[in-house]
Amino acid sequence: MNSLTEFREWVINLNESTLDEIVSYYDENVFFKDPFNEFNGREKLKKLFLHMFITFKNPHFVFIDTIENSEGIFLTWDFIFSYKEKLFKIHGSSHLKLNDEEKIVYHRDYWDVGEELLLKIPLIKSLYGFFQNKLALSFN
Repeated sequence: MNSLTEFREWVINLNESTLDEIVSYYDENVFFKDPFNEFNGREKLKKLFLHMFITFKNPHFVFIDTIENSEGIFLTWDFIFSYKEKLFKIHGSSHLKLNDEEKIVYHRDYWDVGEELLLKIPLIKSLYGFFQNKLALSFN
């Protein structure tokens, strides 16, 4: 991989025309997992990013924190996009591991589907509120 700074800049500025640059950062057999997907392969990851651009309006990432050591990289981010004229922000994190060629071979995204998506649906939000009131510890 080029530098971590270059990778972050690539992700921040990612769009359909820069997708081919994925070869500079990801190994061809990269493992990827998020709450909805699990697969191996750079081409599949490229298709996932393309799907993101087709499905959402103005999808982009804002990086918050970066932790890097000899074992890998951990990034926290906000993923911001519009869907059906409504603005969404998903807070999450990515765990990345590199091979000897400095390319990403492991990319695992963590984010809370319930809090970040499901609780935006009114019926689910009210059901959750009911259970939360029954199960949460009260400090009153």
